[in-house]
Amino acid sequence: MLKPSEQWNKLWLVLSGSRQGVRDVIVSAVPQVVGVVTGFFGSVLIARGFGPTGVGQYALVLSLAGVAAVISDLGVGQTTIRYASQAAAIDDISAQMSVLRWSLRWRCSLVLLVTTAFFLIAPYIARFWHSEALTPYLRLGLLGGIFAAVASVPAVYFQSIRRFSTNASVVSAQRIISFAGVFVLSVFGLWSLLNLVIVNLVASAIGAFVFLALVPKAAIWPQHTLRKLRGLSLRRFFATPDIAHGVNSGLDSSSPASFLRFHMLSTAIVMATLQADVWMIGHLLDQRQVGVYSVATRFTLPLTIALGAMNTALWPRVSVLTDPHQLMRLLKKTMGMSALVALAMAVYSVCVPIMAPMIFGVEYEQSRLLGQILCLGYVIAILASPIGVVGYSLGMVRIYWMINLAQMIVVVSMLCVLLPRFGTLGAAWTFICSVTIGSGISVFLVWRRIHRLISEGKGGVQVL
Repeated sequence: MLKPSEQWNKLWLVLSGSRQGVRDVIVSAVPQVVGVVTGFFGSVLIARGFGPTGVGQYALVLSLAGVAAVISDLGVGQTTIRYASQAAAIDDISAQMSVLRWSLRWRCSLVLLVTTAFFLIAPYIARFWHSEALTPYLRLGLLGGIFAAVASVPAVYFQSIRRFSTNASVVSAQRIISFAGVFVLSVFGLWSLLNLVIVNLVASAIGAFVFLALVPKAAIWPQHTLRKLRGLSLRRFFATPDIAHGVNSGLDSSSPASFLRFHMLSTAIVMATLQADVWMIGHLLDQRQVGVYSVATRFTLPLTIALGAMNTALWPRVSVLTDPHQLMRLLKKTMGMSALVALAMAVYSVCVPIMAPMIFGVEYEQSRLLGQILCLGYVIAILASPIGVVGYSLGMVRIYWMINLAQMIVVVSMLCVLLPRFGTLGAAWTFICSVTIGSGISVFLVWRRIHRLISEGKGGVQVL
């Protein structure tokens, strides 16, 4: 067994051997760091100026907008990164632009459909939360999903060509604008649910249109657009670009259409699972408890930053590997980094959330323990995340939805039982159980799959 000093030396060698990957993770984390700083201080201002009930109402409005944004994606974004990265890796710019245009068509169509549907059922959702007065705010907040769809393709484009710095600059500016709006509300005492929703929409709109101005026009519309629009059928409009030939020749031969179908199903289930706690708290408890729980989730921001940055940098790299030996080497390097990050985040999880009453106010005393439990759940997710991403290049997308469905069943069942008895604390423990179950199953299946491929001597051609 290695001594602690030898373990640290080995970890350092792993990290230094993947300098570009570490650099990309750091750059990808920049907008997240800006987001956590501005978001944290913004949430402090909102919590102190608006109170737990107001924070709860705002959290419910954002949760519906978030659901609409996720449904309008349903895995399209990650599918696009996967296949656009593969096309870019073999310098097939035409195929890359084709995938991006296909993604934009799907995103815009889905977001219009989803926004319309939620706009119509908003009164019933507000009634589910015992607050029909929320209806106009829920409808207004849905516009944010439209801006998110517009910004999705530029963001995917920069990730597919690994220009993480450009993506980081735009997203950082967007979050600074959002914080500036909250700061103005605080200075002038203009606290209201309407003003908060408007600030969020303005920041989203600015980021979306700045993004669009930075990408090649071919990523948005094809050359000779008018000529190509003639005779264009609905089937051809949504047709999946054929780019899998010559790229996915190794471990996973899924076409974009096949990959997207499974990923859509998985994403929809994950979306429902992630929002189940806030929605069920709003229904079974009250809006004040939603506010307390929402403040506790603010402590998870640094962990979501680390998780998102690692996934952002890892997705395009994993997407272009078809050799299990290459995947294993990449996995070992990434696991070393994730272990180091998880260790630091575990210390943070124990020490920082205890300051909730000092930072947000005595009304948020309950957020202390809630924050610690939620943060520890994300520590588990950070440890398992690299293995989960690698699984997509092993064809695991076909079974991930079943894992996610099992998680959702566990979450909903536990919330129905624990919330009436233990309040928001039941939701926090439910989150821990969900992450542990999902991560454990994913790690077991992916590790077994990759070792089986190596033992069978299977592989492909690495396209880097």
